[in-house]
Amino acid sequence: MGIVGLITKDVKEKNENKRVIVSLRILYIIVAFVFILNTLLAGTDAVKMYPLRFLFLFSALILLLVLTYRSKTKTALQQFILFLFVWTVSMIPVYGWSAGMQNYYIIILMLCFFASHSRTSIKFVYAGFVLFFRIMTIWIFGGIKSQVVTDPLFDKSIQISNITAVFTGIIFISYIFSKQENEAEGKLMKYNDHLQKQANTDQLTGLYNRRRAADYLKEITSQKNYQPVSVAIGDIDFFKKVNDTYGHDVGDEVLKFVAHKMNDTCREDTFLSRWGGEEFLLVFPDCNGDNAYIALERLRNAIQNSEIQAGDNKIKITMTFGLAEFSYNRDEEATVKEADEKLYMGKQNGRNQVVF
Repeated sequence: MGIVGLITKDVKEKNENKRVIVSLRILYIIVAFVFILNTLLAGTDAVKMYPLRFLFLFSALILLLVLTYRSKTKTALQQFILFLFVWTVSMIPVYGWSAGMQNYYIIILMLCFFASHSRTSIKFVYAGFVLFFRIMTIWIFGGIKSQVVTDPLFDKSIQISNITAVFTGIIFISYIFSKQENEAEGKLMKYNDHLQKQANTDQLTGLYNRRRAADYLKEITSQKNYQPVSVAIGDIDFFKKVNDTYGHDVGDEVLKFVAHKMNDTCREDTFLSRWGGEEFLLVFPDCNGDNAYIALERLRNAIQNSEIQAGDNKIKITMTFGLAEFSYNRDEEATVKEADEKLYMGKQNGRNQVVF
């Protein structure tokens, strides 16, 4: 078993939080590493002056690390926090206030909020205790000089090692306890976007559906910036004949072909939707009726001059469009109704045309 497998090994107890246990093991390793490094930087005088303190703390660290493989999550968390408190207040007199041992309280504070499954009110109580002990530490040890570290270079090195360990612990705790939540939130946002897209999209053609088209019309016409807006309704000529002759599967292919031609031919900002059946609604923002007429004629000609390959059959279709320009002294429904009436006129007058 490699080092990663050893660290991530599950506890024997059932229904325990593996993420917390693994986090504590890594924090123990960080503390052990900085403990050894500080001891080496402080020199043999520190060990000779406080032999029992060093022996007890290092033995306790190793023992508690081993116990993470057998302890319950809550017990292991309490043991680590207690050890960090004891280690901090025990080593401040050895290394001095400038070594920054008191910064380990930040790790304790973060564990109280991230690793504890207590109620929020209890977490704030824990935070209050951490603040109290931090204040007491300042009151008792603030400004104390090291009794063993006299070289300024070693003193700064110990300070750097401690602050690096604290920052590493903070980064690790923040990452490990936010990773799953961020991933879950990201998946939820993507899923919501997917649902929103499905709710607004016609599944056959990939265009917007009628509900989204109605909402868009309200949005763009309620802006009151008085830009020209043109609305058109297009209908596939003799579509029922296509269905009756070739079947509904071919009819679906025709609808998808029209949607594809609209996407290819129309301006990028043109709003395209399937209004229902073989009818399509097009909205031309910032476009007056004359320019919209030109765009629709281009689209009509593109459809008329194309062939649809449906199995062994080559089908040619045409479309009729009714076009109306939105007026800000009436609502969008009146504009859609006018476009629909002009579409009907085009149908009555021979089809395959744009009526404006």
